[in-house]
Amino acid sequence: MSRFNWQDIGQFVAIFIGGAMGGVGRYELSDYLNEFNQFAGTTAVNLIGCFLMAIMIYGISMRFDLPEWLMLGLGTGVIGGFTTFSALMLAFITNYQQHIIGVFVFLTLNLIGGFLMALFGYLSAKWINRGRGLWS
Repeated sequence: MSRFNWQDIGQFVAIFIGGAMGGVGRYELSDYLNEFNQFAGTTAVNLIGCFLMAIMIYGISMRFDLPEWLMLGLGTGVIGGFTTFSALMLAFITNYQQHIIGVFVFLTLNLIGGFLMALFGYLSAKWINRGRGLWS
């Protein structure tokens, strides 16, 4: 049996609070964008989240010596709560019979677009940190 560790509690609290913030952000942005297109909100939060996660991991965490609880709160919490793979799959499954081509475009845009946004975030972080000894 392991000892009680206050540091673990702090990390859980940071993830919990960050997840709540990210979830509210996702809801608000999706609600606004879904007025224009039912897939726009999910696509936007997933693409933005891929970019932000890459920036956070390869830019912020490598440039600044931030405490682990803060990195977990921002990454797993805020960005994890903001992005939504489950909503992506639910939208795909519930709409594939009515809009077969549209849902495959939606899925492809999220998967390939997410990869490209993560790559763009990584390259942006690398550009921001140029000359600082990172990736030299």
